[in-house]
Amino acid sequence: MTLALHAMRDRARAAMARGDVEGASRELIAALGRTHVAERDYLSVLRPLEEALARTGHPRGALSIVGYEATDDPAAWKRARPLLDKVPPTDRARVAAAQGRALDAARGMEDGGRLAAAAIFRESAGDWAGARALWSRLTQATERDDAYVAALVRFNLARCARQCVDAAGSREALVASVRLLEEGADHFESIGQRERAFDCFQVIAQIGREGGAFEDVLEGYVNCIRILREDNLKAFALEYFEEAIATATDRGETSAAATFASDAAGYARSLGLTPMAGGYALRQAELWRAMSKQHQHRGAPVELAENALLASVLAYSEIGQHARVGALYAELGSLDLGPARCEQYARAARRYVDAKDEPLDTARPPRPDASFADVWHVDVLEWEQRGSAADVCADVLLDKRWPLLIRRRALIARLTALEIEARGADARPSLVDARAQLADELSRLQLYAVLSPLEALFAIPERRVKTAVLRAMQTLFFKRTFVTVRAGARDADPAVVEQAARTIGALHFPHAFDPLARIVRESAHPGVRASALRAMAQIDTTEAVEFLLGVLDHGAPMDQAAANEALTGAKGTKFAELATLRSAVADRGAISTP
Repeated sequence: MTLALHAMRDRARAAMARGDVEGASRELIAALGRTHVAERDYLSVLRPLEEALARTGHPRGALSIVGYEATDDPAAWKRARPLLDKVPPTDRARVAAAQGRALDAARGMEDGGRLAAAAIFRESAGDWAGARALWSRLTQATERDDAYVAALVRFNLARCARQCVDAAGSREALVASVRLLEEGADHFESIGQRERAFDCFQVIAQIGREGGAFEDVLEGYVNCIRILREDNLKAFALEYFEEAIATATDRGETSAAATFASDAAGYARSLGLTPMAGGYALRQAELWRAMSKQHQHRGAPVELAENALLASVLAYSEIGQHARVGALYAELGSLDLGPARCEQYARAARRYVDAKDEPLDTARPPRPDASFADVWHVDVLEWEQRGSAADVCADVLLDKRWPLLIRRRALIARLTALEIEARGADARPSLVDARAQLADELSRLQLYAVLSPLEALFAIPERRVKTAVLRAMQTLFFKRTFVTVRAGARDADPAVVEQAARTIGALHFPHAFDPLARIVRESAHPGVRASALRAMAQIDTTEAVEFLLGVLDHGAPMDQAAANEALTGAKGTKFAELATLRSAVADRGAISTP
């Protein structure tokens, strides 16, 4: 691979020597595809390509190369100075941001019409008043736009208003944000995009955390956990249980924390995670006991303290902590509950005098380092970029947190995207080829961020571009991928539908069950349904197997044949377990029948 790169570089040098700068650029851009070579060899191609692009009137491409190098060598930014006057304000803003000049970056983004990006840079610089003014302008721009984006803009406005010590303005924006988020969540769930509904509830929880309204915290966490459980994302669901318990405890909402711990114990038990279930049950018991002490300290009716202790008794009993149960009965007997009830609890305590606690193996998932990703920034930026592959790739290649391979692929895709986006809606065959190539290059990044530009490419009517986008989607294992794939399955062009079916067959991952089931229920195309059933057979979960067994029992003949074929080749264990169980139940029914 290194030898091939050197050969391309030498041919480019020869082309440059005879004055063929365009030919040299093409040779060097082709050499960039050798992304697995050592960095020294890769830089030996980038430097002459930077010069060639600058000489042929492509300053944005040349600046992109400088940006790639400068993430590891900040001194490289010196070479950007001659290019800055020839590129749009947004490119200059990214250079300023990469050098830590947030206010300059904000001014550049504002000059380029990117108000959300400008506001975020002002926030990072501590200019909350300036950021507030920009978010306020965006509330008007999003008034009739997507409810979700409008909600995020208002949440950002509320955050800035609070920093500006305007409690009333902050509260007004928060109320509007919650209303719009609830509308957005209902809409997303109704169209089968639960992952977007999850984002809505995540922000509602954060609003409660920042705004002090625990009912928002509760609504957000309950629904986030529900969606994660429905999508079979076990580890994430347990993490959110952990975060919910901690947040409720920190807020003094002990009853809510105990309820979350009870639900978490049941969920962990259903997954066969016995130590974790024991740990949650123990925490539930301790929280109910703490709740009783809080009631007593506040002078609340004694019945409330009694009920909390009884809940603790049940939780301790469930995990065999008999000595602790005896201590709780003694504590109940000391409450001012009247002679008869006190004597009843005292007798119960005497029955546990010699009781011992059973050995208890407990475990708990780690509490996440950070509560939530800042989707209120990320998703507004995505909306503002309007599916620009050049913007998405610029953000990736300038982010040193990504490995070299990803940043190299982002650079290649950005160079292609700059050429395409500069020509707008041009439909010449060469540009159609370039768009199809861009879809392939974006897929190699395998990042969630590339979904937006791929969705924008899919909106282009050319068959070759649509099928290229659908092929690219085969490696993007996100639920949002199905939005585009389902659109492809409904396309009027049979070639697009055929490619959509192939892509559906490749998208088998645990949380793909819901969109795959929706495709089976809704698609009128037998081939599309068969692909969805084949993909579902590769998801070794109880929900997927139960769905397939239902198709075998009640589906159309073509779907039954597809499901049977899919299950025959499946390698999971759940189907065998459920089939055996169903057979045993059927046998018992036959024996008991007179």
